[in-house]
Amino acid sequence: MKKWILAGVLVLVVIVAAPYGVGVLTQQQWGEAVSRVNHDQPLVHMVTDRYDRHFFGADIHGEIEVMDPETGESHRIPYTGDVSHGVLSSSVELKPVADSEPMLKTLFPKELPKVTLTTWLWGTLEADFSVPAIDLVDDDTGETLNSAEAYGWAKVTDAGDHVELNLNWPGMVVRSDAIRASFDNLQLSQEGDRVAGSLWSGDAALTVEKVGYVEGDQADVSLENLQLTGNTQPEKDDTRVSSHSALTLDAVKVGDASYGPHRIEFNLDNLDVDAWLNFQSVATEIQMMQAQPDPTLSQQALFQKQMMLMQRFSSAAKAVAAAGLTIGMPTIDLKSADGDIQGHWSLSHPEVPKAKQADMPLIVQQLTGELELSVPVALLEEDPDLSRNLQGLVQQGILKRDGDVYRINARLDKMMLDINGQSYPLPPLI
Repeated sequence: MKKWILAGVLVLVVIVAAPYGVGVLTQQQWGEAVSRVNHDQPLVHMVTDRYDRHFFGADIHGEIEVMDPETGESHRIPYTGDVSHGVLSSSVELKPVADSEPMLKTLFPKELPKVTLTTWLWGTLEADFSVPAIDLVDDDTGETLNSAEAYGWAKVTDAGDHVELNLNWPGMVVRSDAIRASFDNLQLSQEGDRVAGSLWSGDAALTVEKVGYVEGDQADVSLENLQLTGNTQPEKDDTRVSSHSALTLDAVKVGDASYGPHRIEFNLDNLDVDAWLNFQSVATEIQMMQAQPDPTLSQQALFQKQMMLMQRFSSAAKAVAAAGLTIGMPTIDLKSADGDIQGHWSLSHPEVPKAKQADMPLIVQQLTGELELSVPVALLEEDPDLSRNLQGLVQQGILKRDGDVYRINARLDKMMLDINGQSYPLPPLI
């Protein structure tokens, strides 16, 4: 009997004490998650102003700073978090502060968007998010915005290196005196594993059942069953990745006419992981410098910094190419009222031995590629100005008429571009 009493007391102690331990771990995990978000990308920065931890919960106050990469302007959105501690898990409900943005009150007068995060002792993070329905009318202009509730979930495991994501948005409609634009049933799903840094492998799919647009008394235009899928796989012990993506569309409808199906594919083969991450890093530095130049630097110093970054950018691009790379669109198949647009293209750079990469002067010297494309004559000659410009290309041999279509057959090798049997030297620009 005493053993059972002792066991019961131990269980009770664990149940009572567990929320405290979970609370300590949750605060630590929150800090690590915020640091990782800020480290992995430059456009969104999270700040935790206060984290007030209690026995069974905590209160969080902070700001999310979002930067516009084109202008460098930052937008601050204050948020609050309500944390609850359990025996094996804790949950955090995050909401924006409505008073901080007048637009939030206008769009969501009754209920704000929210994200609920649940963390488990074994490291799994689960997130549920929802954006309430919007019914907005501008009394001055008569414009309306109607959006169904959007909702989704995410699951993060393996110390942040495995992610599953699902988003559902039933639809949205925007109306004014001049236009009506809408979409129906947007769904996004993704499952991926981190290869290194910001590079992920896995599968992703985006589908939209219908996109509609009409302007004034023009014919209705709609896209039926738009799908974008992608698959990225690691290779050679995670030192390379290859990716395949496809954009498909069942039909484009203009009034009573319908054209389809359409398909475009894109391939990326043998991308060097380290070289690509370095290229991304340099490109981000250039983008950040253009958006937010250092005010403490003189014009001369700023110019020198720009030149150094451009040299690093050139070296990084060479490293990506020198590792051996092939990109292209193996399938281009589009339908129109005047006929089909079909073709494919590819560009390849051979792998250069490490010992010779430093001496590689230009990427373009070893590039090879091909392009084949056919376009209906009637489609290109609908616009009189375009039609006049095309005649010059036909006379130069860049476009070749073959019955009811124009064709381009091009090959690139040893800095010579062969277009429909005519050779042109390629300028050493890259």
